[in-house]
Amino acid sequence: MKGFFKYFLASLLAVCVAAVVLTLIGLGSITALVSSKPEEVKLKPKTILVVDLKQNVTERTINDPLKSINYQAMNFETSIGIYDIVHNLEKASKDPNIEGVYVKTGTTGPGIASLDEIREALAEFKKSGKFVYTYSEMFSQGSYYLASVSDAVYMNPEGLLEFRGLRSDVIFFKNALEKIGIDVQVIREGRYKSAVEPFLNESMSDYSKEQTMAYLQAVWTRMLAGISETRHVSVDELNRLADGWITRTPDAALKARLVDSLMYEDQVTSILRKKTGQGESEKLRSISIQNYTRAGAITEEYTPDRIAIIYGTGSISMEATGSQSIGADLGESFAKARKDSKIKAIVFRINSGGGDALASEIIRHEVELASAVKPVVISMGNMAASGGYWIATPGTKIVAGYTSLTGSIGAFGLIPNMQKLLTDKIGLSFDGVETNKLAGAGSIYRPMTEVEKAVFDDQLGQTYNHFLEHVSKTRKMTTQEVDNIGQGRIWAGITAKENGLVDEIGGLHQAIALAASEAGIKTWRIRELPALKSPLDALLAQFTGSTSPAETFLAREVPAIRDIKEILTGGRIQARIPFRIDIY
Repeated sequence: MKGFFKYFLASLLAVCVAAVVLTLIGLGSITALVSSKPEEVKLKPKTILVVDLKQNVTERTINDPLKSINYQAMNFETSIGIYDIVHNLEKASKDPNIEGVYVKTGTTGPGIASLDEIREALAEFKKSGKFVYTYSEMFSQGSYYLASVSDAVYMNPEGLLEFRGLRSDVIFFKNALEKIGIDVQVIREGRYKSAVEPFLNESMSDYSKEQTMAYLQAVWTRMLAGISETRHVSVDELNRLADGWITRTPDAALKARLVDSLMYEDQVTSILRKKTGQGESEKLRSISIQNYTRAGAITEEYTPDRIAIIYGTGSISMEATGSQSIGADLGESFAKARKDSKIKAIVFRINSGGGDALASEIIRHEVELASAVKPVVISMGNMAASGGYWIATPGTKIVAGYTSLTGSIGAFGLIPNMQKLLTDKIGLSFDGVETNKLAGAGSIYRPMTEVEKAVFDDQLGQTYNHFLEHVSKTRKMTTQEVDNIGQGRIWAGITAKENGLVDEIGGLHQAIALAASEAGIKTWRIRELPALKSPLDALLAQFTGSTSPAETFLAREVPAIRDIKEILTGGRIQARIPFRIDIY
C-alpha cells in the first residue's frame, strides 16, 4: 500500500506538472500566432474586395483570441473595426488592382449609426467608378438600408426582407423584483431620465414614449430618404410597403424594386467572375477586407505628425472590465497624448450610453486638459449619451452621425431595499450601532428615511447642476437653455446639431479630417489608444478577471443581463441613457 501511494502521488505530480507545461506552451503558441507580424499582401489585377458584415463589426479592430471565440458554435469569429472598414474602402477606391466591392450581409450587424457610416463610405467608393454589389440570404432593415446604396442588390430566392418600420421595446422588472422582495429606491434628475423606469413602472411613461418615438422617427426618416434616393422609390411608396410588410416575400421585394434579382450565392459569384473576366472554373479572385489591411498603401508619404484616435466604448465605471467598457483610467490615454509632441490632434471616438458619474468626471477633466493644448475632436458612434455626452463636453468640436443617439443630460441614483427578501423570505435579521444619524445612509437592509432621501436628492441635484454647467460652458448656452434640452432627453445626432449639442454631422473619418484641419496639418499617421494588451495578457485577464467566458456569452446573447448588472453596480450616482433602445 505504501508503494501504491508513492507511485500514485508521483504520477499525480507528473500529470499536474505536464498540465501546467502544456498550458504554458499553449498560451505561448497562441501568443506567438497572434503576435506574429503578418506579411504584406500582394494583389493581382481585377481583384474583388469582399466586405463581410455578418461578422462582428466593432469600433476598433481587436485581435484578442478569447474574444473571437463563439462559445455557442465553438468556433472562432473574425471581427473588424469601423475605422479599418472605412479606411480600406477609401484605399480600395484608388487601388488599380481592386475592380469592385462585394458586400455580404445578413440579419445581424452593428448599430444604425455604424451602418450609416459604412453606407456613406460605400457611396464615396462608388464615385471612383467601381461597382458595389450586395448579397444576403435575409436582410434586416438596417442591413438592407446599407445594401440599398449598391449598384445591385441580390437576395436568396427563399430569403426574407425585413421592411416594416422601426420599433423599440423596454423590459420592466418592477413586478418580478417585488415577487422576490426587492424594492429599488430611485432618485433622479430629469423627467426624461427613463433609465430607472424598468425598476419603477410596468410600462413606458409618456415622457419616455415621446423621446423614444422622436428618435425612432429621425432614424426612420434617414433610412427612407437614403433608400428612396438610391432605389428610386418614393418615400410615400416605401411607407406603404412598410405598413403592410408587403416585401416579406422575395417575389414581392423584387416587384417593389427593392432588390434587383433573386439568386443563390454561387450565381452571384458567377456574375462577379464575368465582371473580372474569369472563367467559371476559376476561383474568384478576391480579398477580405481584413486581409486588405495588409495590402500596401497606395500613396502614403512619411510624416512624423500623428493624430491619436482614443476609443471609449461601453459602459463607464471606475474600473474597465474589458475592451467593451470604459474605466476611469482612460484619462491616462489623454494625458499621454497631451504630452506627446508628435501627436498634433486627438479624435475621441465615443460609443457609450454613460455610467458612473464620478468616473465620467475623471475622464472629462483629462479631456479638458488635453483640449487646452491641442485640438480634441469628438466622434460619436452609435451613441454618446448621458455620461457619454459628459465626457464629450470639452471637445474642440463635436461630430455625430445623423442617427447617433446623444444628449440624455441628467442623472439618477439607485439604492435597492432588500429587507423583504432577506428578512421576510429568507429569515435574516440585521442590527447595529452608529455614532451619527446618517452613518447608515444607503443601507440595502432597510428603506431610506426621509432625511436620507433628502441628502441623496441634494447630492444628485449637485451632480445634475455640474452636468449643466459643463455643457453650458462649452456649448455657449445658459444653464437654463441646457436644462430646456436636458432633463434626461435623448436626441438623434441631426436633432442634436439643430439644438446646439453637436457641431457637425459625419463619421470617424470626417472627424479625423476636421482634427487635421484644426491642427493645421496636411499629412498624418494614425495612432490608436489606449494601447491594447498583449495576447498573453488578454488571455490571462480572461482567466483571472471577474468576468468569465460564460458570463461574456450570456451578456452577448441576453443583453438585459448585462444591463441589469451594470445599472445595479454602476455607482450610487449615474449618468446613463434610457435602459436600452433596441431597434429592429
